[in-house]
Amino acid sequence: MAASPPALAFLLKTRRKELELTLGDIGASLGLANGNFVGMVERGERLPSDDRLLQLAEVLELDGREMLGLKYQEARSTAAKVLFAPPAPEHPRLRRFLLECCENRDRMGAEFALGERTALERVVLQALLAYVFLPALESDRLAPRTLRERVRNVVRKAPEQPLDPWVLEEEAEYFVPWARQNLKSWAFDLPTLTLRIRHSADPGDISTLPLVDRELRDRMLASVDPSPPSRNAPVTLADLLAAEELSESDVQEILDLVEFKKFRAQQGK
Repeated sequence: MAASPPALAFLLKTRRKELELTLGDIGASLGLANGNFVGMVERGERLPSDDRLLQLAEVLELDGREMLGLKYQEARSTAAKVLFAPPAPEHPRLRRFLLECCENRDRMGAEFALGERTALERVVLQALLAYVFLPALESDRLAPRTLRERVRNVVRKAPEQPLDPWVLEEEAEYFVPWARQNLKSWAFDLPTLTLRIRHSADPGDISTLPLVDRELRDRMLASVDPSPPSRNAPVTLADLLAAEELSESDVQEILDLVEFKKFRAQQGK
């Protein structure tokens, strides 16, 4: 886990005290349950993502560009290594847990490493939450009470919204050990966009979950083409990204990256 540079940590702590704000105040402004994450950044124990750092800058009325400069200026690597290094995960403990129980870990690890929180990572986590963890949390009498109450409160406040992964990241010390007991492993098949969930050691205790069903595919195609959709029409990557409610610029950026990686792969051959 990367640490905050001393200069950045000192600036954040000094400015917070100037504004007479508590760690809890800052955490609440960032939509967090408490100030634990902010305190870890101030102590140099955690390095915030660029997006989170810019949010901190706005709350503390600081120059976001200056804070990004402090984040990277003490890096010992060359500028190229810093710029092209995989971004730090937004939810490091959740990502580590997901990859630990992933059957095709190398492939998924490479996909997840493309961003702080990739669309694929978000889809997998939300599917596991909906089909494994949230139902088990309600039915398992031995589930951690702190975790159950925290999740219930969040869901009660926004019942129509997917559970914010930050809740589980902050409660990872309770969530991860419990979740390991409710999930044996998972695997994601990219060609078919299918998630396979192995619930236990029982060979038959497996669920296969298509993440894009026929009805959703037809709705996606109908949204861009008023003509009746072909039942055999392939779903494109652009369709899938748009279904994740990403902006047009984000979709295009991902498509450009895919094309670049294909080009590099062809050169390698």
